[in-house]
Order: sequence, then structure tokens, then C-alpha cells
Amino acid sequence: MRILRLLALISILAAPEYIQAQPKYLLGYSSFSSNQTALWVAKEEGLFKRYGTDPDLILIEGGTRGAQALISGDIPIMGMSGQPVISARARGADLVMFAGMVNKMNYILATTPAIKKAEDLKGKRIGAAQAGTASYHGVLLALKHWGLDARRDRITILQLGNQAARVGSLQSGGSDAIIVNPGLGPAMKERGYAIFADFTELPIAYPQQTMSIRERTIKNDPDFVERALKGIVAGNSFSLDPRNKERVKQVIAKYLRLDRIDKAEEHYQAALKVLPAKPYVDAAGIASMIEFMAEADPLVAKIKPEMVINHTILKKLDDSGFIDQLVKR
Repeated sequence: MRILRLLALISILAAPEYIQAQPKYLLGYSSFSSNQTALWVAKEEGLFKRYGTDPDLILIEGGTRGAQALISGDIPIMGMSGQPVISARARGADLVMFAGMVNKMNYILATTPAIKKAEDLKGKRIGAAQAGTASYHGVLLALKHWGLDARRDRITILQLGNQAARVGSLQSGGSDAIIVNPGLGPAMKERGYAIFADFTELPIAYPQQTMSIRERTIKNDPDFVERALKGIVAGNSFSLDPRNKERVKQVIAKYLRLDRIDKAEEHYQAALKVLPAKPYVDAAGIASMIEFMAEADPLVAKIKPEMVINHTILKKLDDSGFIDQLVKR
């Protein structure tokens, strides 16, 4: 009888109606930064559950690893930059971006005080994450904007890993500049470093944080994708509402492991600067990224923005008034 009861329970749990009621799954995100605020808030405020999903959030640093996890089927949804999606699509994978949470570069460049102008970066060492990540790509785009070229101007881009490693490298003298999240700005200034540039102010459209997925998942299980996206969109709207400021700061402090909530203020302000009211992927930013990537990767030249953007579910939510209703609450 015990075995029969166990088998009955398993059959219930395996039934499609039960699975779809509150599916557990892994939702990945690629950076330890305020770019993930909407996801963190959606999880902590129970907004995913409100709309019928229950993800466990998992940090998978570096978009390249995130793309690999999507392709392998280890996770169904990944928050990461657009670059690995484009690269994977150019090689036959069916990855697409179905929402755009941050459509500009949300970084600062912290430097030693001696670096005062772009020309001073010549011959210097700039710390970023691994090649293929948003921060590494961001450095290349910024150098291009400033009329610099890493090879020609003997600029070394160091692949240092996470932000803590980059800060440590600058402090030890291993780097002359590092690209980090804006929330670290006050701490860097306190340590005597200069904030050379706020990348959010550069005129560069950049899909830094997208929600990406396999296209077959959208086709085979649109209901799951819609419910997951409702949670993400609700988390985004909650984060942007000034009435929720203190709660959002609490969530940011928890996930960034800050010892005091007031330390989350800069991270909160950084998120407000880049989170969109409606999280569409910026097609112009994708086109610009494709053009830039194609200079070093000929396979990317065949990719068009519409091949890597799928707004089917987001547009459905928007047309239904779902997003506007969240804003009015």
C-alpha cells in the first residue's frame, strides 16, 4: 500500500496540470550586479509565484557559460547580455532574446588618479571579466568610442573574472583601470581612485541584460514562458516604483551581501538609470553589436536583429494592458 501511495503521488506530481501550476526550474543570471534587480525582486516579493512559476535563481557568471547552459537544456531561461546569444545563433543554436532589461552599458571605469583623459589609457592595463562577457565587450566598445584601439595603442585588457578580482587587481597595481558596476563608485572614490567614465552616459546602445531562451521553448510551451515573463515584468515595475524604494534596497543588499541597507543606495540608483518601463530588446543596440562583433567573427555577419529577438510573448502582455496595469497600481 505504501508503494501504491508513492506511485500515486508521483503520478499526480507528473501530471501536466500540476507541473504547470507551479513549475520549479532554474533561472540563471550572469552578473553579480544591480542589473539583476528585477529578477531578485520578483523572487523575493513572490511575483514569480503570483503568476504561476517558482524559479530558483542561479548565478552563472559570464554570458558564454549561460548560453551553453541554455543550449544544453540545463536551464530554460537565462539573464545575460546579447553578445553570446548572437554568437550562438551564428553557429546554429536557436537562442533568442525575449525581453531586454538593460539596453545600455551599466558600468563605470575606475582608474588610478594619473589617468585624466582617453589618451592616458594608451599602454595601460584594463581589468574586465573573461573575453566574451559584457564587461569585456564594453571595454572594447568604449575604447572605440574614444578613438582608441587595444592593439594599436598597446592597451592590455586583462581577463580577471568577477568584480572583486578586478578591484583587487587595481589595488595591488596589477591594473591601471577596471570596469565595474556603478554601485562600487563611492567605495572606489573612498580608496583614492578616479571615476574616469560612466558608461550609461555614452551614446552607445548596448543589450547588456536580456532575458534569453531557446526558441523551441517559446514554441512548445508559450504558457510557461508567458507566466515566467509576467513575474519578470512585475519585478521590473515593482523596482521602478519609488514607493518601493526601501524594499528594493533591502533585496539588493541581500543579494549583493552588503552589511548595511544604506550601502545599497548607489546600486539602487544605478538600477533606476537603466531599467526600462517596458522591457523590449533594443533592436538598434542589437544591430550595432552585430556590426561590431562581425569585425572579428565573420559568422556573425549573416545574423539580423530579427533572428535573435522574439517579442511575441512580451507584445502579447503589452497589448493586453498587463504592463500598464502594473504601473498604475
